[in-house]
Amino acid sequence: MTYKTKLLLVFLGVAVVTNAISLAVMDRLGVHYMYEGYRAKLLSITDTAATMLNGDLLKTIQTRDDEKAPAWLQLRDTLRRVRNANRRPDTFMKRVFAVVKSKDDPRVLVVAVDPEEDPQLMAHAGEAYRPGAYAIANIDSGTVEENFITDEFGTFLRSWSPVRDSSGNVAGAVIVEAPVGWVESRMTPIRLSGLGSMALAVLIAIPAALIISKKASQPLVELHTAVTRVGAGDFDTPMPVRGDDEFGQVALAVNAMAVGLKERDKVKSTFAHYVSHQVMDSILKSGSALQLTGDRRRITVLFCDIRGFSTMSEKLPPEKVVRLLNDYFESMVEVVFRNNGTLDKFIGDGMMVLFGAPEDDPYQEEHAMKTAIEMQEELHRLAEKWAPEGVAIRSGVGINSGPAVVGNIGSSRRMDYTAIGDTVNLASRLESATKELGVGILVSEYTYIALKGSFQFKEMGSIHVKGRTDPVLTYTLAEEARAA
Repeated sequence: MTYKTKLLLVFLGVAVVTNAISLAVMDRLGVHYMYEGYRAKLLSITDTAATMLNGDLLKTIQTRDDEKAPAWLQLRDTLRRVRNANRRPDTFMKRVFAVVKSKDDPRVLVVAVDPEEDPQLMAHAGEAYRPGAYAIANIDSGTVEENFITDEFGTFLRSWSPVRDSSGNVAGAVIVEAPVGWVESRMTPIRLSGLGSMALAVLIAIPAALIISKKASQPLVELHTAVTRVGAGDFDTPMPVRGDDEFGQVALAVNAMAVGLKERDKVKSTFAHYVSHQVMDSILKSGSALQLTGDRRRITVLFCDIRGFSTMSEKLPPEKVVRLLNDYFESMVEVVFRNNGTLDKFIGDGMMVLFGAPEDDPYQEEHAMKTAIEMQEELHRLAEKWAPEGVAIRSGVGINSGPAVVGNIGSSRRMDYTAIGDTVNLASRLESATKELGVGILVSEYTYIALKGSFQFKEMGSIHVKGRTDPVLTYTLAEEARAA
């Protein structure tokens, strides 16, 4: 067998094997993370549905005759709203229903409320719940099963969460079933793309092997090794230059490329400390020079601020103030990035965060709300950490949604990626109003409209904003209002 044939077979074998392994690993990881994300969404939906149901009403449902009672009708309508709200492209719920423990045998679960309209699919109150191959051991704590359940309607993931009455006792549970076919349908295009890339790699390997085999030598092996190192991020091992021929010129070019990539990697790493990763990626992907431009788009703006920071700063040494601020911002920025937010700027002891810019985000209001909630949770953790040092800390968060001008604003020598407009001003005013209203989180009516189906809110009245004729209605989370 000739060297050319051997090299051709090696190239083909490498192309096929490496792509196959990559596809297999990517497929396994893709399925794993798809299901993990699906399970997390499913449990969130189930927990939300459980909090929406009245446990005192639920525990009164035991027989089919109870389906005529106002309590059953109210519970049914609530579950229908949950079901309809979650039959979306990103999360598809097949069934949701409530169960209670049988009065005759607490080990047996019976259906209490099934919101299905189809009589052939609907289970009636008092009917025994058939859990399939995997029985529900305990409804007192919510979970999502690792195993799939299969019945005459298909294969599903199942989660449940307890519903508690006014005394805190478990009155029953909400069970949600979602088809696993949703995840598999999302994986099909990824698998087809991987097979296409594998076929393309094989087609490219054939002519490459035929051409390179004629001139292959030791410098080619060295070139391959050097390029592999550079591709892996090793820029400090230069390729040996053995002459002034074509391979020598290639070696010089590879070494120069490694130096350039090392400098670029250092610049990118340094740059990442001064701007958010979304802005940095947007700049690096752009093929044109930065310009002072802005575009009008709908965004959600979040302002947060430490309450009483000036007073606290006067009582503490400057070094401790800086350390506390850095500790605070480290936690808050991590929360922002985790929820797809763009850090616009630090403002003293506060910060301004954008959602929906520079990349569009159809769930920007939800991401902003989750950021605010997680910020408060992080703040409680930091408060416990700093309590031994005599530092008591609270913060306020204001959120508003609406149109704004977003882009590079400043001068040709120094510019910032930021947002300006009435939407930003109102978000800042909402943050200030948290002190007046005694709550940690305050959202405008414009953000509330997009979130009222996902979170429970309490109306906090109207506030007046400079430059606006009409007052703005505000809301806070129901649990925030109770804690205030």
